[in-house]
Amino acid sequence: MTNNDRISKWRARQAAGNAIGAGGFDRPDPAAEQIDAKLVDAVEGKQAAPAEAVGAVAFHAHMRAFVPEPQEAQPETTAAHDGARPATLLARMLAALRGLPRQTVADRRAAYEAVSAQLDDEAAVDQLDEETADFRRRTQRTTIRLLEDDIRAGVDVFAAGYAPATLAAHEARLASAFGVRAQRRRDEQAREARRLASRQDTAFEVELAPDEAADVATLSRRIAMLHARQRAVAQDTERSKLSALLPLLILQLHTIHGESRFALVWALCGPAVLLALISSLYFLTGTHFILGMDVPTFSLLGATTWIMFRQIIFRSSTAYVSARGLLNLPSVTPLLNVIVQATIYLVIYLLVFVILIGIGYRYDFVSLPASWPTFVCYVVSMAIGGTAMGLLFGTIATSWHFFLRLAAVIERFLEVFSGVFFVSEQLPEQFRAYFLWSPFAHGMQLLRSSYFESYKSTDASLPYYLTSLVLLMVVALACERLARSRVQPM
Repeated sequence: MTNNDRISKWRARQAAGNAIGAGGFDRPDPAAEQIDAKLVDAVEGKQAAPAEAVGAVAFHAHMRAFVPEPQEAQPETTAAHDGARPATLLARMLAALRGLPRQTVADRRAAYEAVSAQLDDEAAVDQLDEETADFRRRTQRTTIRLLEDDIRAGVDVFAAGYAPATLAAHEARLASAFGVRAQRRRDEQAREARRLASRQDTAFEVELAPDEAADVATLSRRIAMLHARQRAVAQDTERSKLSALLPLLILQLHTIHGESRFALVWALCGPAVLLALISSLYFLTGTHFILGMDVPTFSLLGATTWIMFRQIIFRSSTAYVSARGLLNLPSVTPLLNVIVQATIYLVIYLLVFVILIGIGYRYDFVSLPASWPTFVCYVVSMAIGGTAMGLLFGTIATSWHFFLRLAAVIERFLEVFSGVFFVSEQLPEQFRAYFLWSPFAHGMQLLRSSYFESYKSTDASLPYYLTSLVLLMVVALACERLARSRVQPM
């Protein structure tokens, strides 16, 4: 094959590539070529826009020369979203392509750009929102792509009833995506409006459908009639907030029962396990009595009292910070949540004391208290100390959320210095001062003194213990007053 043959075949391929399908087109006159070149240059930005108004008008006239004027909208050509279905866009593009003097890639691109310009002008006149305009642009690009694929595949796009095979599927996909974006925008607007209403403490009003609005108006009138027939009762502004204590107490008991039925059983098992641990340490060393106190009863008092103390600390501090949903109820405050949690676990562990002491005495394992009222008073005082500690921890956690993770470390430190495993009289004289700084060590030794007739603590001080409890409660209440504004309902 010679070079001339190669050149001839190359020219034939070029001529076939510039035509639609297998048909050929006559070469246009030079005037038409000049108009086409100017139009392509204007669309691709190769030629600056005319500076004068007359030039601008002429430029847009050239742009719309290949685009048919939009006809009156027919019912079957009205879009569900923006007034122009893909089929209508396809018809306008085919009309623009049919009027081209040549069917080259550049000419088709110019026709597509002209249709796009006309659609943009229509969108500006109709004042479409950004989402609808974006939907039109996506539909237009998809239609152009499918049309070009068929043109380059040799399909007769000017045949009657022509439409790309996948046009309906793409239309459904674009419409679905448009609906998802619109719904997402509406949801975001609703969330922002609800957030704004919450910050401004105003009622959040939802826009209703016309039929629903009519129903709401009817219900409002009927409710107003009912209210008019009722006798107005003034609200008791002097009602004590403690009136919500019993309902909140019942609610928390139902919550504990609903979360885990084993929780109340573990309230018995926990002290029993710690009792066995403390007793085994003394039994292994051959010790059965400590300063006149039998080891099982000594361990029972220390283990059960301290487990109650730590449970009150953890539960009340968590309730102060986390139970914000309950603050929406009338007369419920964060301080009341703390009191309820402390009361629940005080009652639970008083019952644990009764059960363990009764079972232990039945099998001659522990002894009975010398004075039940004094013993119960000291247990209640330890619960009050735990409540004050929990309230203090909760107020600190409102500004330092990590603090509650340190609460367990602080509790273990206090456990060592609070007379749970031993009393100060067991230690040498020079080391007792290192353990008697804790008021809870005084409380534990006073509790054991009230329980056993044979043991009277010489180191524990009742005035120091009570003064420390009062001071701790004052500090906790003062901190609660400062932190109250940082605990908001959910």
